[in-house]
Amino acid sequence: LSAHMRCRGKVRAQASSAYRARTADFLELTKPRITVLVLVTTLAAFYLGTSGTVALLPLCHALLGTALVASGASAFNMYLERNLDALMRRTTDRPLPSGRVQSGEALIFAVLVSSAGMIYLFVFVNHLTGLLSALTFLSYLFLYTPLKTRTWLSTIIGAVPGALPVTMGWAAATGGLSLGAWVLFGILFLWQL
Repeated sequence: LSAHMRCRGKVRAQASSAYRARTADFLELTKPRITVLVLVTTLAAFYLGTSGTVALLPLCHALLGTALVASGASAFNMYLERNLDALMRRTTDRPLPSGRVQSGEALIFAVLVSSAGMIYLFVFVNHLTGLLSALTFLSYLFLYTPLKTRTWLSTIIGAVPGALPVTMGWAAATGGLSLGAWVLFGILFLWQL
């Protein structure tokens, strides 16, 4: 009985370890450091767009939806660049090139997370913020990502989806886009260059 219990304990420990490793791999797909930067710019724009007291619930909704969209876009980016990542020493240990996550799993994860974020923003924040999240997502994946290997102009193009989260934060706070949102967009756009 004692040997059986030890064996079951080892199996549970191995399963727990495998679960944590798998969770870490999916978390890595979301590029957490980039997602945090996106959230900081969204938060700053929400704050600057607010007149009076910051409404915490709308802010939390905006940040959660934005985090989901940014995470999904990053996972989708890793899916699209998995073959290139396999060629570079710096990126060969990422979850897809290393084989720890299968490409189909990553694609499903990316679609579910980013779609959930856009829908969340449409429903719990406002339609403009949801539309801006879709524009950010699409321009990042289907303009910037494919141009990275083709032209240096991709840096300029990539600065657009990199700066759009400030418009999302502003729109979440105000329901619209005024001059202040575009000034913040311009500052972040130029800073990235």
